[in-house]
Amino acid sequence: MKNKIINIKSRTSGLEIMNQQLAKLVEEWDISKDVAFSMNLALEEITTNIINYGYKGVQDYDIVIRFTLERHKLRIQIKDGAKEFNPFDVEVPEDLGKPLEERNIGGLGIHLVKKFTDNFSYRRSNNKNIVTLTKSLE
Repeated sequence: MKNKIINIKSRTSGLEIMNQQLAKLVEEWDISKDVAFSMNLALEEITTNIINYGYKGVQDYDIVIRFTLERHKLRIQIKDGAKEFNPFDVEVPEDLGKPLEERNIGGLGIHLVKKFTDNFSYRRSNNKNIVTLTKSLE
């Protein structure tokens, strides 16, 4: 098992650091481009929501991201101290079949996270939100 933990601040520049770290790990750990794409999309969606909605754009908070390479899967855990929010309680938009301009705002990103990961979970512990995303390497 391999682990890498990074800390980013709750600002959009933190997203760039996070993406760079994931790209390095993809190369170091020999992760396929398909898995990398799926996990990058899911990670960016969750982290962007934390920055924009959890912390409401205040840029001084920490977000801790743990990347874990297990035998047959990649697991990413995102931990933040924003207000309690389970992103997986968000309803799947009913208007997915409609043209973009006719859709309501919201919910699509979490729908994509669910679609692009094999497993996802949320829990609240010690006043922290903890989201875990898992993707098979096979």
